[in-house]
Amino acid sequence: MERRKFIKKTAITLSAPFWLTSCDTDVLNSNPFPISVSSLAKSGHLIKNALSLKVSKKRQTETLIVGGGLAGIAAAHTLNNKDYLLLELDDRYGGSSSASNYQGVALSRGAHYDLAYPGYYGVEVLKMFEQLGIIEYQGWNDSWSFKDRQHLIPAARRQQCFQKGKLRKAVIPKTEASHKLMEVLRPFEGRMILPTRLTPVDIQYLDQMTFDTFLNDQNIDADPYFRNLIDYQMLDDYGGTSQQVSALAGIHYYTCRPYQKQHVELFSAPEGNQYFANKIHQQLSSHKILNQHLVYHIEKQGAGYLVNALDIIQNQRLEIQTDAIVYAGQKHSLPYIAPEIDSPFNENIYAPWMVVNILTKQKPNNFGFWQNEYLDSESGFLGFIDSSVQYQGNLKGIHCLTGYYCLKPEHRSQLLTVEDHKDRIVNETLTYIRSMVKEPINPEAAFIHVMGHAMPIPTPNYLFKTYPEIGNFNFSGVDTGKLPLLFEAIDSGIMAAKSL
Repeated sequence: MERRKFIKKTAITLSAPFWLTSCDTDVLNSNPFPISVSSLAKSGHLIKNALSLKVSKKRQTETLIVGGGLAGIAAAHTLNNKDYLLLELDDRYGGSSSASNYQGVALSRGAHYDLAYPGYYGVEVLKMFEQLGIIEYQGWNDSWSFKDRQHLIPAARRQQCFQKGKLRKAVIPKTEASHKLMEVLRPFEGRMILPTRLTPVDIQYLDQMTFDTFLNDQNIDADPYFRNLIDYQMLDDYGGTSQQVSALAGIHYYTCRPYQKQHVELFSAPEGNQYFANKIHQQLSSHKILNQHLVYHIEKQGAGYLVNALDIIQNQRLEIQTDAIVYAGQKHSLPYIAPEIDSPFNENIYAPWMVVNILTKQKPNNFGFWQNEYLDSESGFLGFIDSSVQYQGNLKGIHCLTGYYCLKPEHRSQLLTVEDHKDRIVNETLTYIRSMVKEPINPEAAFIHVMGHAMPIPTPNYLFKTYPEIGNFNFSGVDTGKLPLLFEAIDSGIMAAKSL
């Protein structure tokens, strides 16, 4: 091959996601099964239709909440006794923590677990969760424990890792390098708090450098094998490697709970973090929440705002007058929706994610671990969750294997091609799972969920930013200078509503 053609072909390969570069079209299962794809990526074309419609309905409210993810519904819960209206584009609430259902089996479509909370975490979220019956205080170890004990994952069944054809228990084995890493991080235990707005001032400088720089400054083993394992953990939680995320984010990952001193409960319901969204949603007034409503224009009007939205189901244009706004939607769309608002989030970098739910009735021999980490993937595949380890109640006979892909930001535009290549994506996922369990998987059905802006990558100088006040227009969500974690999302919604 000519050198010029080789370089061109290599560049194309590196700039494309795996489903556009793989040549393998073999079908791993002779029995056909349905594959469904869900995504909000194509919702933008609805705006052109909305602009051609006349106003069909008008409403007035004191506060409009844009977005029904965890931050949005937390804001609604805080304003529950006041006049508000929440509009959500999706057909369900929860955002990147939402879930769907197949024949009674819950399918997590995003974030799928949380860990017990130390007593020194922020009181606003802890108080809400206590009121909702999610947690209870344990004085003997100054922590908050989950009340629905059936959803705790036993320590012995939490994870197994697959690397170079072999299985082991932990992502980072116990070595001299890992011991030194823990010793370097020990002084930060008990100081890495959630929400991060409560982080002590004297360690906020760690947000100004990458985690990779911090590790180098501390003479932590630079062996590529060891650093790749750290990168895997950073990608899994933050969507970026140690060369991308801040030192504070990296240190927070290892020290935000007393992992080295005591057992920390891991909570994972089959529906993932939709569990928390359900608990909040149950306390809200249903007539104040409108799903499948696309907010496409916000403009200032007097002391308040005039908002236009599209009722997707009825194909009707809704006009809303509101005194205040809590904007809990994704911030990358803000310049198009509210051009009069000077967006302070233009430098945000988002990681796209893809979730593949595979339903099967079989129970292979090597199953039995909740999280199955795949450490050798070049396609972004991080591993899969086995729902048979989660509490299923009376449901028997079918369970869900949920594969997760963390993709590169430059691949976002190509997510529009997922529908055309869904067979290849599912086959790729089955190939990874089969290599771990050492036997074929026979699916009943598969579901692919695509999130183009799944989480903001906490790059240096992302946390602790001060944003200009815009009167009665408040922002919430983890993409407002927060770590992409459940506790941060809930706290941001509470604080945005309280500050109105």
